[in-house]
Amino acid sequence: MVDVSQLVSQMNETLSTIHSTIAALSTDEHDAKLDALEQQRDSALDALQSSFALESDGLERKRQAEREEIAERRRKEDEEREARRRKEDQELADHSRLEDGSRQEKLEQELQEVEEESDEKMDSIEREAQRLLEEGRSKLAALEERRRVSFLRRR
Repeated sequence: MVDVSQLVSQMNETLSTIHSTIAALSTDEHDAKLDALEQQRDSALDALQSSFALESDGLERKRQAEREEIAERRRKEDEEREARRRKEDQELADHSRLEDGSRQEKLEQELQEVEEESDEKMDSIEREAQRLLEEGRSKLAALEERRRVSFLRRR
């Protein structure tokens, strides 16, 4: 037969073993490790998100700068192209004005030549007409004189 004190001692030992086994089965340590790991993961994710956001901001600023640079270059190209076109238009207008001026001078010269030639021909025709008139008057005067002489002889 077993003694009560021995049973109590065995029971205490069993309870102690149960208690240490239950304590060993406790998840507090694992929970703490999991919590630490979760915090570490959250910190890493936050760092990655922050890094990504900073990188995105940097890229957006870089892209905006590139867009502005391209827009400025295009604006300058447009201004240069417009300046070239205005210069071409001005050169064309100047050339046309010079050409028109030369044509106008030539026209005026030719008009003057035609006027002078016509004036010379008209003067020549007038002189010829004057000469013919004078010749006609001379002939009429000579005929009148002959008629008078002939009339006087007949009397």
